[in-house]
Order: sequence, then structure tokens, then C-alpha cells
Amino acid sequence: MSQIEIVKAFFARYREHDINGMLAMFSQDARIDYVPMRLEGPAGDAGRTIWRALMDGFPDLSNQVTAVYGDDDQRTAIAEVTITGTQARDVLGIASRGQSFSLPHVFIVRMDTDGRIEFMRAYWDNAAFYAALTPAAT
Repeated sequence: MSQIEIVKAFFARYREHDINGMLAMFSQDARIDYVPMRLEGPAGDAGRTIWRALMDGFPDLSNQVTAVYGDDDQRTAIAEVTITGTQARDVLGIASRGQSFSLPHVFIVRMDTDGRIEFMRAYWDNAAFYAALTPAAT
């Protein structure tokens, strides 16, 4: 599989809430870095923690891959992904008000020579995320 196909397969598993399937796509020593949350570490630990929290808090959590760009060495991909969900439980310190979000993300993904993800970095507008879930009182 090309790096673009690997990224698309990862997000397909994400849509299915298949955390074990997502993690199976990572190399043994893979790391993630979710920059706006300052969450980084081994994919098996940090990834499982954040994905479980999001899927528990947003049972309808989904994503749409809008574009994926690959480099010539077939090891790096940049994905534009819109992630959506409706909050059903308190999550990430945010009390549930039943609000929804739809937020563009950028993921930079690096593959190892065996076609496994060795590093994933994610960016999004965290202020917009919190604003969508905690609307101002009127």
C-alpha cells in the first residue's frame, strides 16, 4: 500500500471506532503528537487514551478525509480531515451540553520501511473545538 492508502485505511478504521485496528497500523515504537492538546507519546498508550476518550464522549464521532498528499519517497503523507461529533458525555474536562462540532484537522504521518505508521502529528484549532462545545450563555 502507498502512504496515501495507509492514511485512508487508518481513517476508515477510525470511522468504525476500531481502536485496535488503528493501533495495528502503527510500528511497535510509533509515536503520536496531538499538538493542540499537548498530548504526545507512544501510539499504544497516548493514542489509545485520546481515541477512547473521544469515542466515549462522542459516540457518533466520525471523519471525512478531504485530501491526502504524499511525498516522492512514499513515506510521508499530509492529510486534511474533517472530524465531527456530538458530545454525549463529559470529556476532556468539558461538561456535556449535547453540542456538536465539525472541525478541520491536519495530520502529518510518516511510515517506516515496512509500511507501518511510525509517527503521526495532528493539528486543529483547539479554541474552535472548545467554543463549539461550550457556547456562550445568552
